[in-house]
Amino acid sequence: MVNVTAILTCYNRREKTVNCLRSLVEGNKNINFSFIVVDDNSSDCTVEAVQELGYNTHIIKGNGNLYWCGGMRKGIEYYLSTNPDEEDYCLLVNDDVDFFENSIENLFLRISNYNNIVVVGATCDSAGQFTYGLRILRDNHSVWLNYIEPNVDFIFGDTMNANCVLIRNSILKNVGNMDSVYTHSLGDYDLGFAITRKGYKLISSSDYVGICEGNSIKGTWRDKSLSLKQRFKLKESPKGSPFKEWWHFLNKNFGFRKAFIYSISPFIKIFLRR
Repeated sequence: MVNVTAILTCYNRREKTVNCLRSLVEGNKNINFSFIVVDDNSSDCTVEAVQELGYNTHIIKGNGNLYWCGGMRKGIEYYLSTNPDEEDYCLLVNDDVDFFENSIENLFLRISNYNNIVVVGATCDSAGQFTYGLRILRDNHSVWLNYIEPNVDFIFGDTMNANCVLIRNSILKNVGNMDSVYTHSLGDYDLGFAITRKGYKLISSSDYVGICEGNSIKGTWRDKSLSLKQRFKLKESPKGSPFKEWWHFLNKNFGFRKAFIYSISPFIKIFLRR
């Protein structure tokens, strides 16, 4: 039986969090799961509900200001500090994924014979359309990404969404944690690029691993119905696209020239009401 430690962060989504953990354990009987759950000061009794499941779970409590990247960093940091067995596996998870039966067992079978491959679980919405998973650069000139649908071929991607990522501990130890610059977004894309820069390969799951609805743009800086002032304010909020973080991501992964060009793209989209 393979040992897998799932790392996730949560905040006031008790039902989703519990369902995520339960779908992992009950749907993958041949995996010995342990969990690291970073709860960012939830007020809906998420911690108590997770503890009642009776799984092998270590809970880390946040102060309410961790957001997604901060929570995942804390979880990964703790996990690496335990010096996990290099032959075991880590599973990076979003707590809003409702996993299909045998999904993680299938991920393991896909890469168990490879020491240099990370598999990214593709998720879909309730209509069966791709939402998150493996990403590939659109071309050699821009910084924009396309997605790769689940497939049986070993199509290598450039980066990933970390809604479901199965990674061997030896790889995680070598690559390290998410960059501390990121608050809520970009941390998983940045980690994906770090993985491929180290010479490892990213592939997709052969099938969808579960349902995870895509995030709506309503009420975000991308919402064209909002005023320019509202959109600029939301863009610079922790859950938006703060200039410092976007610049850092571009400069680190694409170089100064592309960072200079594309760092202003969100502002242009707002001004043009796109």
